[in-house]
Amino acid sequence: MTTNPNQILKRIDFGNEAGDDVQPSEVLNFFVEQSSFEKFLNPTKSILLATAKKGVGKSALIRWIEAKIQEEHGDDVIVISCKGSDLVRSNFKLSSELKLPNDYIRDWMVRICALVNRHIGAELNLALGDDAITLVESAELDGFKSRNLVSALTDRLRKLIPQQATVEKLHATNEIELLKRFDGKKVWFLVDDLDATYQRTPHENLELSTFFSACRYLAAQVTGINFRITMRTDVWPLIRRFDESLDKFEQYVHDITWSQADFRTLLYKRIRYQMNSLKIEIPLLTGYSTEIEIEEHYVNQIFETRTLWNNNERPMYQIIYTLSYHRPRWAIQLCKFAQEEAIREKQGLIAKQHIDAVWGEYGRKRISDLIAEHKHQCRDVEELINGFRGAERRMTRDELISWITNHITNHLSPVIEGKPVKSSLDIAHFLFRLGFVVARAEKEDQGYEHYYFADMPDFLSSRTNQDFGVIWEIHPCYRQALDIQKLNQDQQKRRNHAR
Repeated sequence: MTTNPNQILKRIDFGNEAGDDVQPSEVLNFFVEQSSFEKFLNPTKSILLATAKKGVGKSALIRWIEAKIQEEHGDDVIVISCKGSDLVRSNFKLSSELKLPNDYIRDWMVRICALVNRHIGAELNLALGDDAITLVESAELDGFKSRNLVSALTDRLRKLIPQQATVEKLHATNEIELLKRFDGKKVWFLVDDLDATYQRTPHENLELSTFFSACRYLAAQVTGINFRITMRTDVWPLIRRFDESLDKFEQYVHDITWSQADFRTLLYKRIRYQMNSLKIEIPLLTGYSTEIEIEEHYVNQIFETRTLWNNNERPMYQIIYTLSYHRPRWAIQLCKFAQEEAIREKQGLIAKQHIDAVWGEYGRKRISDLIAEHKHQCRDVEELINGFRGAERRMTRDELISWITNHITNHLSPVIEGKPVKSSLDIAHFLFRLGFVVARAEKEDQGYEHYYFADMPDFLSSRTNQDFGVIWEIHPCYRQALDIQKLNQDQQKRRNHAR
């Protein structure tokens, strides 16, 4: 029996927005496996760094890698998944003074090996003292060269067990035998949000840059360890610029991006997973159906099929793709807001009118996210954004520079990435990098096309280049929240309805 379409929307849950709050096994149900992600499962690639803005799926990628590796290799590998905050020195009781870059590199290697030790001890129910778990002497690290990392560490633990360890379940001699099963295992070392608390201080630049050098050293000098790391897109260039030796690391960097088709698949997988869990049946497609048709069929059980957007008929998932700024986390939040609005209006499908109604509230959250994400680059970023309240949605280059001059630089002298701003053009370029403003190129008889910083990084960087005469516009996800009058109208409407 099929379910009444008007009842499906009430029962569907779009799921958790945060990938790091979802169990690895659950991620497999709705993770969008882009073809570019396959390299992250390749054991011959010792190091890979995934960069992305907040909400694009870095944590979900780490969860997916963890689940796939465990699914494929089981107990034959050691999978260590941690946060960048788990690797701070205080967690390892390390107090020696670090001065030179080599000191930092060695220190990172100690922390990495210590986590492997702890994992081995936990699996074997060993109550090892702090010294046995944490301290890996420099001489011992040098002795790891050309050896398997786990073999080297387990050999060391065998020597420590009789003298320094107490055993919770078995006798020490049995534990030593158990350690042998770890010999030769491969370690997958997964680090999510390595730069979680990054504030661009010289110390943090040195700390982060030397982490990558430590990974390169371990991957080159010992066998049996793969590193998978995530970091914000805007932080990596700063670290790369700080340490010239990282030019050799560029080959390991992969920036996560999403297409409109990926977003359709994202919504389809979440909706299908929920329908299967709730045993909701929907009408079947007749005849042969392509994968795209099947995905759209599921999405159309929740969303209005097509709607008018910029004078063109478009599928709803394309509008969500645009308003979420290509970020899955933002997309799920927008879907939840619009779902609540549609249910409140007793509608069975989410339509554009429901997105319009929550656009202002949703936009305020996006601005808060933008400020939190880039505060480390410019402490005045909130004032830069607020300086555009009431601005026109589209401006020429000259109009954009004039607006910044009149509403920002005449009142504020911001510092961006440690350098005082010299001109309004500097602020315009910074806002382009953040994605707050985007370039819009009109095409004859072909509509328009947007260009982002990743597409044209040289835009707004020269006083003599007019950037092909493109129009500049505030990204749609921020517009409504910056229009105070419209935002207040929506809030008043909600208050009146509540009464």
